[in-house]
Amino acid sequence: MGIFANASALLPGLKPAAFRGLTFFMPDASIEVGRRIVSTYFPGRDGRAVEDLGRDDGPVRVRGLIVGDDYIGQALALQAAMQARGPGTLLHPWLGEMTVVVPEGSGVIHFNTLELRAIRFEVAFMPVPAGVSVVVSSTLSALLSSVSTMLGAAQRLCAVVLGAATMAVSPWSAACAAATTIGALVNTAVAGSLAYPVVGDAVTLALANLQTAAAGAGGADDAAAIAACLPPLVAPVADAAIGDDPSAIGSGAVSTGSAPQLSARAGTTLLLDIAAQIRAASVVSVPAAAVRLAAGAIVLARAVEVAAGIDYESRQEAEMWRGALTAALDATEADAFALAGEVPAPASVLLSATGGLRAALARDLNEVIGRLPSVRLVTPAGTVSTWLLAQHFAGDDPTAVVAMFDDIVARNRLPHAGALPPEPVEVLV
Repeated sequence: MGIFANASALLPGLKPAAFRGLTFFMPDASIEVGRRIVSTYFPGRDGRAVEDLGRDDGPVRVRGLIVGDDYIGQALALQAAMQARGPGTLLHPWLGEMTVVVPEGSGVIHFNTLELRAIRFEVAFMPVPAGVSVVVSSTLSALLSSVSTMLGAAQRLCAVVLGAATMAVSPWSAACAAATTIGALVNTAVAGSLAYPVVGDAVTLALANLQTAAAGAGGADDAAAIAACLPPLVAPVADAAIGDDPSAIGSGAVSTGSAPQLSARAGTTLLLDIAAQIRAASVVSVPAAAVRLAAGAIVLARAVEVAAGIDYESRQEAEMWRGALTAALDATEADAFALAGEVPAPASVLLSATGGLRAALARDLNEVIGRLPSVRLVTPAGTVSTWLLAQHFAGDDPTAVVAMFDDIVARNRLPHAGALPPEPVEVLV
């Protein structure tokens, strides 16, 4: 192996670390410790009163380094990880695993023209004590935070299992074959969908990057590269269905954000279908199973994120989507539990993330369901006009009668609105 084969050979002695599944090197780290002391001064007295408010677990200050040809992409991924909602997992080479958040203004990423193919960054991680939850402003914020946690856990599972020092050639080849097969599966599913004109080129490019990463000879760096290439496979589909958030600064008459290019329903349906196909793919080794599980979990997490944008029409529709997403999460949890016997540490993290996402999804959708109207089955006593049925349910609000009439006709595909037979019809009330 040549001296420039990888970052470890080029710069020996670097300690590996990871945050939200993104690996980097940590040349320098420090932690602030002490007691929370409050000093109170009084007029006319030289002394002061000192109060001890308990132990101070100060920030963990890290100076990190990322080296590679794709250092720009890794810098953007690091930026997204630092800006993600909620706490994340930091794997510290000296202090071990800890749950942290990145406060405002505590992360800085440096580029230098004299250090091409490398980035340096500084960040002050704030530890989150065990048993303390990070308060979020809404159920949607908690849901998106759980999505981010599951994405990081899935990437970590893939990187840890494939990056094992004892990995033999045959399991490594099987894992790489599983990764490329899953990438081709995603590309085929997108090519056969209505989303292809919008996201086809981006998915094809992501597949090519995954195939390049899977051509590596093995080791922690190549494993991390494969793990990093899994989320971009379905990111174009999710991004097209979500759209860009509007800018906080801009003209009130002109929208500064882009509208979704794909409906949330279509995006969620496609992602759930891809997740099911990935889960059905056959594998021949534990590393390959880890790749399959990680890829499926990533797709499912993005499906839950996209589903949060569905404008549900009724309680029944929201309950149907909740059932479909929960069933997919249950299947992923079962696969993670089955893999936990072989790789307990990373699989347990994914198990916890899956359970957290399922709970956050239930909380968010239960709140939405409580505000939605319900679909009722109504059977007229005899042949009546649809206008009469619309007036019966919307008569208290004359302005809503026409909308109710149109909805009954469209919902039940009535060929003759003037003569409604005595058969069950759906009414949104």
